[in-house]
Amino acid sequence: MSRDVPTWLKNYNERLEKLVGYTGVRSLGQNEVTLHAGRPAGVNLPGNMRIQLNNWVREGHGRFLVTIKFFRRDHALIETEARISRGSPLFFRGPLWRDGRLVVAVVIGQRTGWDSIWDPWD
Repeated sequence: MSRDVPTWLKNYNERLEKLVGYTGVRSLGQNEVTLHAGRPAGVNLPGNMRIQLNNWVREGHGRFLVTIKFFRRDHALIETEARISRGSPLFFRGPLWRDGRLVVAVVIGQRTGWDSIWDPWD
């Protein structure tokens, strides 16, 4: 695993290898966004890609319901609604990109640096 992967993500390397067969993960980038009720939050990625979080709702007990959209240019390639527990990353597979496949990890947390979106790829 590359050194440019965030330390917390290295704990998931073995699981990613088992679940999806990846032999290595490299961080393409990372960013933090603040979630505001009624407003989408987005992160721009290299290659004219972006991720947008919409319609997020606090369900209580550290759980959130959120709509996640993955765009390449202006085309939504992936749209899903997911329940995310605070501090527990949600991974989903994106499109083929460069020499691998884009894997996106979304983490929602408190204002201590965990309101982040991560995008590793292999």
